[in-house]
Amino acid sequence: MTTPPGDEGDPQGRLRDLESMLNAVADQAVIKLGPDGEVVRWSHGAQMMTGYTEDEVMGRPVSMLLTDEDRDSGLAEQELASAWEAGLEFQGWRVRKGGERFLARIAVTPVRGKEGTTSGFVEVMRDVTESARAESLFHGLLESAPDAMLILDNDARIVLVNRQTEALFGFERGELVGREIEVLVPPRFRNRHVGHRNGFLSDPRLRPMGAGLELSGMRRNGTEFPVEISLSPLQTAEGQLVAAAIRDVTERRETEQRLQRQRDEILELSTPVIQVWDKVLALPIIGTLDTLRATRLTEGLLEKIARTQAEVAILDISGVPTIDTQVAQHLLKTVQAAALMGTVSIMSGVRPETAQSMVHLGIDMGRLRSRNTLQDALQLALAVLAERAGTAETAARALSLGEPR
Repeated sequence: MTTPPGDEGDPQGRLRDLESMLNAVADQAVIKLGPDGEVVRWSHGAQMMTGYTEDEVMGRPVSMLLTDEDRDSGLAEQELASAWEAGLEFQGWRVRKGGERFLARIAVTPVRGKEGTTSGFVEVMRDVTESARAESLFHGLLESAPDAMLILDNDARIVLVNRQTEALFGFERGELVGREIEVLVPPRFRNRHVGHRNGFLSDPRLRPMGAGLELSGMRRNGTEFPVEISLSPLQTAEGQLVAAAIRDVTERRETEQRLQRQRDEILELSTPVIQVWDKVLALPIIGTLDTLRATRLTEGLLEKIARTQAEVAILDISGVPTIDTQVAQHLLKTVQAAALMGTVSIMSGVRPETAQSMVHLGIDMGRLRSRNTLQDALQLALAVLAERAGTAETAARALSLGEPR
């Protein structure tokens, strides 16, 4: 086999090639140390990182790059002693020529001689000051977030949590890291939740989780509470992660429910069904009718008819400012629903301008009886009751006459 030029036949050439490769690595300092920690080789990257030239460091102890405190404590000797057998990797502070400190990621590897004894060390140093500062800032923001924040990997396992997560769910960090996010979900929802988070992982983008659904979280003690979850992809050197923000919405849900109850009570007050006499109900309508009010109006009237067995219902619209097609349709549906239950409806409070507007709009209220005033409507209601009573009496008499003697 032919030996390539500069290989086994040229040890000095091999050494020059190796030094050229090391010098080409500008973002790392490669330093060859003797057995006592003195500098014997100094790469171009080491000069760029520390500001020292090769002439300034050759033969000097590597401890010159340590802070005064670390040098006085003998840290350099401790590091080399720890790396003597199998090497060492750690993070620590170093000092540039001008006195500026920088955080370095350092790997120290022992160099073995022919007899297997350690003849020196190779120290590889990387400046991680900026990345550490960014990481520190990220952790600071994470810890100061008002919501529970979790970082998940692509398997939906928890990588990182903040203190708000501990406070909200009652878990210690060590109990959560490495576990699937479903540990924070009530058992009956876990299968559905897996589908939600898999859907996000297949199309990761900033969005709420389970939009339109009521989501629940579960504390360490098993208690449940309503939550909102926002998910966003997070690109890192380790690959894509997922940031999850979880907010306890118990107070907001309670406020929404209280407001809804208040709205319901107001609607009930704005559309009261009054029993005027036996078998006669009055429904004074005040204000503008919308879909929600109209629905409640119909429901309230039908419930009252069912309870009282009313035969006449008076819909007083004197308090309605305008009648349009939509309002008329709501009233007509209410009248039709009451008729199906055997109740006659009478409209009162129809003012001249209201009647003219209804005619102009072409609104047909069918055979709905109407009167100008509530008093007139009440008199008509009595007449309807008397008519029905007479019809019933006549029918009863006819039945009695038709019975065999």
